[in-house]
Amino acid sequence: MKNTKKIAILLSSVIFTLSLAGCNRSETGNKDADGALKAFNAIVKANPKDKGFHNALQHWGYKLPANDKFEWTKDTSANKIDYALIMEADPLIKAGLDVTKLDPNKWVYKPAEVEAGVQLANRLIFPYNVSDKKETSNGSEDAFRRLLKQDSKLIKYDKDEKHYILMLAEGNEVHFAETLGSTDEDMKFVLKAQPLIKAGLDVTKLEGTGFKLEVAGKDNMDSKDDQLVKSYKLK
Repeated sequence: MKNTKKIAILLSSVIFTLSLAGCNRSETGNKDADGALKAFNAIVKANPKDKGFHNALQHWGYKLPANDKFEWTKDTSANKIDYALIMEADPLIKAGLDVTKLDPNKWVYKPAEVEAGVQLANRLIFPYNVSDKKETSNGSEDAFRRLLKQDSKLIKYDKDEKHYILMLAEGNEVHFAETLGSTDEDMKFVLKAQPLIKAGLDVTKLEGTGFKLEVAGKDNMDSKDDQLVKSYKLK
């Protein structure tokens, strides 16, 4: 009888230890990426009507003000676009941008079209490929978790801004607030300015585009490149 009690106690101890280990286990393998996952999911949950699924690309998407959107893939093997910053192109074109002069390996221009009964504007897209690994995700949150887990080094936390930053190629970024509504901007798109300027964008004509220029070493001490920043305040 005593042996039976000892076995029961040992089993209980093992189960309790495993439970603690499960509670402490990182979802992505990285502390900042775990924080980013929690913060981004909270933003999407607060505005569920702004989340959608793009079947053609197998992308989840989150609609932002000004006809912009942030998308992330359901499966990294589905295509070469795993993250996408999607912006209405016309304001930038009116400011001088010639989309035909952008590097087609780094930028995508999509003319206006009707998709699934919805009229879409001319769009400028910055895509990023994480990998070509086959993934089977279950919903938008799991899809984002799997992306962060594949490359958690893409995430950093800015303690001054209280934002998580998804760092994509060549200084292009997506920022989102640690806590929705706690800062002036809930999300931001940050683009390296030089490629757009080389393609004709006149930074003196940014009014009305939603973008502002941040000069490296002046407006942004942490960046070595001039950046174009578009901020979004969410509901």
